[in-house]
Amino acid sequence: MITMFNAFTNEVDDIDVAVEEITSQLKDKKLLKNTIGIISCYFEFVDNGTIETLCRTLPFDLIGCVTQGSAVNAGGGMEQLSLTVLTSDDVTFTTAISEPILPENCDTVIENVYADISKSEINPSLIFALGPITADVSGYKILKKLDQLSGGLPIFGTLSNDTALQYESSYVFRNNESHIRKVVLLFLHGNVEPRFYTTAIATRNILRQYAVVTDSSEYLVKKINDMPAAEYFKKIGVQIGKLAAVSIFPLLVDLGDGTAPIAYSMYDVSEKGAYCGGEIPIGSQITFAEIDYSSIIETAEITLRQALDDIKKNGANGMIAIPCLTRSLVLIPNIEDEIKKSLEIVGDKIPFTLIYSGGEMCPAYNKQQKIINRFHNLTYTVMVF
Repeated sequence: MITMFNAFTNEVDDIDVAVEEITSQLKDKKLLKNTIGIISCYFEFVDNGTIETLCRTLPFDLIGCVTQGSAVNAGGGMEQLSLTVLTSDDVTFTTAISEPILPENCDTVIENVYADISKSEINPSLIFALGPITADVSGYKILKKLDQLSGGLPIFGTLSNDTALQYESSYVFRNNESHIRKVVLLFLHGNVEPRFYTTAIATRNILRQYAVVTDSSEYLVKKINDMPAAEYFKKIGVQIGKLAAVSIFPLLVDLGDGTAPIAYSMYDVSEKGAYCGGEIPIGSQITFAEIDYSSIIETAEITLRQALDDIKKNGANGMIAIPCLTRSLVLIPNIEDEIKKSLEIVGDKIPFTLIYSGGEMCPAYNKQQKIINRFHNLTYTVMVF
């Protein structure tokens, strides 16, 4: 059994005050035999030394990442440091941090860090992964390699993200070591039974103009209905000039394996094809969708209420939500409304953490209820355990 509890601070300017706020919220909490802390925070908490000081102060290992927004039951915001503590007598926690990932060494780096963390332990029940957000290494490639190495064990996690377009402060960290191109892994060994929920697009926002991908290479969709991707988009009236770094017109992709369709952003369309946020194999069925303010709030509520219904029936010790950071951007100027809605729904029913994500790693279920690891964009993902 895992016990989960949280602490937070919004004090960016004074390290001593920030650390005191965190430690004061933890002082009456009982730590069991094995403990790990997971931090999600505004980038300045790394730059100004708050994370380093917390690592020296707290009596357990810390892993984490930078994010554009986070929350715990007691509060949330875009410039917050949120700490989630997992502690247990019978579940153990093992962590590792990789070497820097580049396009030419991605698979090797993941293989090495996986081998490092696997040295002295049996297979984990759950893998929690924190990866970098970069322009040249897709998060789905990190997840794909982890899925291969683990034999399909459930993987839940996120890509770091800051407020800069070049992500120069999108750190992941393990204790005092932080980097913008490394991967941090947490293995949970023991009796852990996670369940997963995802919602991307409100049903009314699915355009239902379906087509089939007839030529693709990983994340590059070359042909749709045997037409060059750019030509297909023009034919159906999609203005290609608006597709770069698209947020409001994602693709909804049915991979044909019995899992629910997943949402991918399109980052560019050229003569070569459409560059998407995840792998879209030949034969996948696609359609366009739209996201807007009401869709964001509605899908957050749907996902959380499904998870809470599960918890009411089956019990759980904690809940972690990882929604896409683009969802918060769609809400501008009311950028924190999804956080506020999430905290309103969850209340104090269960220990809760929310981490905005540069790319969501969350399993999906096929018709036989078998877990299949998936990389998502624009999606509200939840794990209960």
